[in-house]
Formats: sequence, C-alpha cells, structure tokens
Amino acid sequence: MDETYIKIKGIWHYLYHAIDAEGLTLNIWLGKKQDTQADYAFLKRLRKEFGEPKVLVTDKAPSVRSAVKKLQKNGLYQKMEYRTVKYLNNLIEQDYRPIKRLKPSHVLDRY
Repeated sequence: MDETYIKIKGIWHYLYHAIDAEGLTLNIWLGKKQDTQADYAFLKRLRKEFGEPKVLVTDKAPSVRSAVKKLQKNGLYQKMEYRTVKYLNNLIEQDYRPIKRLKPSHVLDRY
C-alpha cells in the first residue's frame, strides 16, 4: 500500500493505491487528506474486499503505522506481518509513473 499526491484541476489530492504481490492493482482511492483516519479507512476497505493480507508493505509514514495499530487494537490485521523496509515498496512506487505523467485533468478519466 502506498499513497502519493496529485493535482487535479488545481487542487491537491492524495491517491491511495494497493497492489498484490504480482503488482496487480487491488484498489485505488482519491482523498483530500493523508492522515491516520484516511489510512485507516483505506486499509479497512481493503480488508473488507480482499480479506486480511499475509504481509503489508508500506512506506514509513507515521499515519500508516498509527492506522495499522488502530486496526489491530480493533481486532483486525492480527495475523499479518507489517513491513516498512526501504525498497520493498518499489513495485508500487513505479506504478505511479504513468499517472504522474498525465495532465492533471486527465487523471480521473483513467480511474
């Protein structure tokens, strides 16, 4: 799981993105904020759609760590391994290249 920011019609948004081990997109979500609440909502949504992952790889964003702890406190994501090792997220980081190259007004048309 990762997030990046993109500008759409002059307004900055956060694009949340989750992929599986093969690099296939599981889900994307466009939000106005990148905080613990937004990360929590996205991770909860992923679990509802795809079940609990064996491994979750993210960057070292404090909001993601807080969201994972909150989910675990609520009984979710109990059996998964949580990794924040540098370079493990490279697969998803490379996936943003085509999105970042588009003119901002065209991003929503693709998703």
